[in-house]
Amino acid sequence: MYLDDIPLHFLQHENFYLIAPDMSRTEEMQQKLNAFSSLHHEFLLWSPGFHSLDSVKKNMAEAADNFLNDREEYKFLIIDRQSDELVGCISLFIRNRAIPYYEIGYWLATDVLGKGIMSEACKQVTNIASAFLQAKRIEIRTAGRNLRSQSVALKCGFKREATLVNERLDGLGRIDDTFIYRYDC
Repeated sequence: MYLDDIPLHFLQHENFYLIAPDMSRTEEMQQKLNAFSSLHHEFLLWSPGFHSLDSVKKNMAEAADNFLNDREEYKFLIIDRQSDELVGCISLFIRNRAIPYYEIGYWLATDVLGKGIMSEACKQVTNIASAFLQAKRIEIRTAGRNLRSQSVALKCGFKREATLVNERLDGLGRIDDTFIYRYDC
């Protein structure tokens, strides 16, 4: 999909805007990922602690290719409107195109946590999934102890649908539950 295919009002917010993966943001992405707090490392299992520039370039190129070719996920970069700085990422993972069914995943830079950015970005992406992509199912999965992520889901109108008890290990090796939140499309 081309970003231009999505109506502009889905991508714009008074405090930020969403863009498709952009190779010119690679070094900035690497800096944000390498500045992750301990909370990030506890819950974002894909984050190894240090991200090389080469690994971030590969990830950004793959994300751009996926976006353009409607594969696996639509990753959006969250860009602060005032500073034009990358502040996070939010993805629509394509779980089953035939339904259509999407899962939302996200991370926010450590220096902007607690400012309501992710809740608003999640609302924008939920609207893209439900209104533009005509989703029949949208979900968010969180660790049982990830209260921040659960708060985002609830603020965006998602309802807890299930608890998978002792279903995951966190980044510290502790057993945790997985909460599944569903949005009524």
